[in-house]
Amino acid sequence: MFGKRWARSQTAPIQESDIQMTEQLRAKVNFLQMNSEDLKRLAQIEPLITEHLDAITERHYQMLGHYANLMKIIEANTTVGRLAGSFRHYLQSLPDAQLNEAYVAGREKIGEVHSKIGLAPEWYTGSYMRLYEFLIPAIVDTYARKPDELSSTLLALIKLLTLDSQIVLEAYQEDNDYKIIDRLGNVLELVMQIDKIKHVLDTLDTTTMEAGNVRQAAEQLSESVQKVAQSAVQVAENASTTMEQATAGQQIIQTSLTSFLSMAEEFAEMQTKISSLMSSIEAVSQVVQVIRSVADQTNLLALNASIEAARAGEHGRGFSIVAEEVRKLAEQTKQSVQSISGTMEAVRQDANQVKETAALLGVHFTDKATQTREAIELLGEIVQNVEQVGHATGHIASLTEEQSASTEDIYMRISQVESNMEQIFNHVSHAGKNIYEIGAGINSLHKGSISQVARLKTKHSLRIVKTDHLLWKWWVYNFLLGYHTIEEKDLVDHHRCRLGVWYDEAKQNQAISSLASFRRLAEPHKRFHEAIRHIYTLASSGKQKEAEMAFAVLEARSDEVLACLDDLASELQVTS
Repeated sequence: MFGKRWARSQTAPIQESDIQMTEQLRAKVNFLQMNSEDLKRLAQIEPLITEHLDAITERHYQMLGHYANLMKIIEANTTVGRLAGSFRHYLQSLPDAQLNEAYVAGREKIGEVHSKIGLAPEWYTGSYMRLYEFLIPAIVDTYARKPDELSSTLLALIKLLTLDSQIVLEAYQEDNDYKIIDRLGNVLELVMQIDKIKHVLDTLDTTTMEAGNVRQAAEQLSESVQKVAQSAVQVAENASTTMEQATAGQQIIQTSLTSFLSMAEEFAEMQTKISSLMSSIEAVSQVVQVIRSVADQTNLLALNASIEAARAGEHGRGFSIVAEEVRKLAEQTKQSVQSISGTMEAVRQDANQVKETAALLGVHFTDKATQTREAIELLGEIVQNVEQVGHATGHIASLTEEQSASTEDIYMRISQVESNMEQIFNHVSHAGKNIYEIGAGINSLHKGSISQVARLKTKHSLRIVKTDHLLWKWWVYNFLLGYHTIEEKDLVDHHRCRLGVWYDEAKQNQAISSLASFRRLAEPHKRFHEAIRHIYTLASSGKQKEAEMAFAVLEARSDEVLACLDDLASELQVTS
C-alpha cells in the first residue's frame, strides 16, 4: 500500500522560487526548485536535528579519527573541540535557514577555510553522509504514515544540503582558482622584477666599448713598447760602443794629461834654472863692476904716470908713452865695461821679466796641474759612469723586451675580454628575451585562469588589477628593449585597462568609492597612462634615449598607483 501511494506522487511543475533571497542565490535556488514550503518543512525537523545533534557530531569525528591525513590537517590548523563546536553550530542552523547574505557568507567561509587548510572537497561532501545516516531514518520514522510529507521533507533537506554544498564548493573552487591566479600573479610579478636586463645590457655595452678603447690603447701601447724595445736594444748597442770609445778616449786623454803634468814638472825645473841664471847674471855684473873699478884705477895710475913722466922730461918720455897707452887701454876697458854693464842690465831686466813670467806660469801650471789631476780622476769616474749607463741600458733593453712581451699578452687578454663581453651581451640579451617570453606565457596562463572565474571578491580583484598594472609597466620596459611590440591601438586610456574598468565599476559601490585611497587613485592612474603614450611617441620618433629617460617618470607614476592600491586594500580589510 505504501508503494502504491508513492507511485501515485506527482512532481511539481517548474516554477520561480517564492523565497526572499540574495540575487546571488536566485539561479541556484530556482535550479533546485526550492521554495518557502521547503523552508517550513526544514523548520519542522528542528527537534529531530536537536535530538541527534550529539550523536551525529560524535560519529562524524569518530570517522575522521580513522584517517590520519584528516587528523593531521585538523591538528595543524585547529582542535577537534573547536571543530566539533563549529560543526554543531552548522547543524543547528539548518532548520532556521534564511537565504540572506549572512547565510551565504557562512557557507562561503566554510569553503574558504577548507581551501585554506587543504581539505579536499570529497571529504566535505562525504561528511553529509553523517547527517543522512541519522536524519533520514528519523524523518522516515516520523513521517512513515505520511508519504507525501515524508518525501517533501526529505527533498527539502536534500535541497538545502545540496544548496549548502554548492555554495561551499563554489567558494572552495573560487578560493582555489584565486590561489592559482594569485600564484601565477606572484610568479609573473617575480618575473617582472627581473627588470635589470636593460641596465645590464647598457652596462655591458658601455663596458664592451671601454674594453674596445682599452684594447686599442693596449695595441698602441704594445706597438710603442716594441718600438721602445727596439730603440733600447739599439741604445744598448750604442752604449757598448760608447763604452769602448770612452775607454779609448780615457787612455788618450790620460796620456795627454800625464804629458801635461810632465811638462809642468819640467817647467818647474826651468824656473830653477832661470833662478840660477839670474844668480850668474848678478855674479857677472859684480865682476864687471870689479873690472870697471880696476879700469878706473888703471886710468888714474896712467894719469899719475903721465904727470910724473912730464916732470921727468926727456927721461920720462918713454914712460909717458907707456902711461898714455895704459890710459887708452884703461879708457877702452872702461868703455867696454860700460857697454857690458848696459848689456848685462838689459839681460838682467829681460831675465827678471822671464823670471816673473815664469813665476806666473809656474802658478798657472800648478793650478792646471791640480785641475789636471782632478780631471784624470773625474775622467775615470765618467768612464765608470758610462760603463754603468751601458750596463743599465742593457738591462733596460732586456726589461723593455720583457715589457713588450707582457704588453702584447695584455693586448691579447683584453681582446679576449672584449670578445667575452660581446658574448655575454648576446647571452644576456637572449636571456632577457627568454624572460620576456616566460613572462608573456605566464601572463597568458594568468589571464586564462581569471577568465575561468565567474565571480571575484573585491580583495581578489584588487590583487589582479595590481598585477595587471605592473604588467603595463613591464610591457613598456620590454618595448624599450625591443622584445615587446606595442601598437598605437594598444595604448588604451585609464578607463579601458583592467584597473580602469574595475575602478569605474567600483564607483557604484558606496563602501569602496567613499574611501579616501580610492578617490586618490584616479589622478596618478591617469598620469600613468599618459606617460606610457609619451614614451611610445618618443620611441616611435626615434628618440630612444629620451624614451628611456621618460621611463623613470613612468616608474614614479606607477609607484603612486601601487601605493594607492595598497592603501585601498588595507582600508577594505579594516572595514570588512
